[in-house]
Amino acid sequence: MKKLLLSLCVFSALTTSVYAQEGPRMFMDVPAIFVAAPDFENIKTNIGLGGAFAFNVGTHWSVVRLGAGVQATADPKEDLQETLTTTPFALFEAGGGMYRSNGDRCARTKRAAFTVLGKGGLRYYFDTRDEVAGQDDTGYGLDYTVGAELGYFYIRDMFRNFEVVADINYHFNAERLSLTLGFKHFLNLRATRPY
Repeated sequence: MKKLLLSLCVFSALTTSVYAQEGPRMFMDVPAIFVAAPDFENIKTNIGLGGAFAFNVGTHWSVVRLGAGVQATADPKEDLQETLTTTPFALFEAGGGMYRSNGDRCARTKRAAFTVLGKGGLRYYFDTRDEVAGQDDTGYGLDYTVGAELGYFYIRDMFRNFEVVADINYHFNAERLSLTLGFKHFLNLRATRPY
């Protein structure tokens, strides 16, 4: 399954780059801010906030993304200092579906845009915890993910916009479902290109 997922990511990246030669959309998420539930099954005891930066290359039907970020989670029912965990991460994702639904009419006649993507990728979670005997290492190191991303934004500016995003992923190594809800402040690096 992991080899299939990795193959799909590489295929999507290559396909996007080929079609992108006709005029890719390139976006920088600077930053993405979100509420993080890294283990949806235990959301009541493990929830927090996160932030990330990412570079996206996409067509209107696919995207390839490379980024990094950090999430800080804790058990809201317990002492914050004792349960607070800060986890930096790096990611590579490739997705297919609707990445910016407004076609080539961007800010002229169709200002509302949606994102509905199925995606897969790789994530590396850095373990920054103090070493304690018996700690659970599940959820750290390299992991393979498959998931979906839903987003909405209204075009106010050709260069800079905000997108509300919901992101859900299944992590194969950790065997868990994660959820993030938040927004992206993104820059359209091809804003000078005629739409």
